[in-house]
Amino acid sequence: MTKQVNAQHTHSSFLPDISSRRILLVEDEPDIAELLIVLLEAEGAEVITFHDAETALAQIESLRPDILLCNVKLPHHDGHWLVKKLRLHSCSFLQHLPAIAITSYTRDFPMSLALNAGFDRCLSKIENLDQIVSKISELLSDHP
Repeated sequence: MTKQVNAQHTHSSFLPDISSRRILLVEDEPDIAELLIVLLEAEGAEVITFHDAETALAQIESLRPDILLCNVKLPHHDGHWLVKKLRLHSCSFLQHLPAIAITSYTRDFPMSLALNAGFDRCLSKIENLDQIVSKISELLSDHP
């Protein structure tokens, strides 16, 4: 099945620049992962995707991404588990890796849970897609 992103979400001079940035996406829902990949690659980012936290943790140090975009609810170990492991890792790079939690929960999800686990931001997956790009860029500019 071919996925298309609405034309309004293609690169725009009004969106912050994330080109040439390496984004590690951890998302177990294939449709959401594909949508985010298309969106982020259209903005010039390199997207590396994993579908579970364990595999992402095993590979992340060698991949050296610029930012982590991670679903909160994942099979086996959730996104909170992953970001806690990163914040306690012996590698300083991983301890300080910018991380954004993404969730399909809207009203009932306490964003403070993600922030307390070690995420820098928490966003709803159903937010305006341009908002996701803006938050990634904002967080990357805070962590040069």
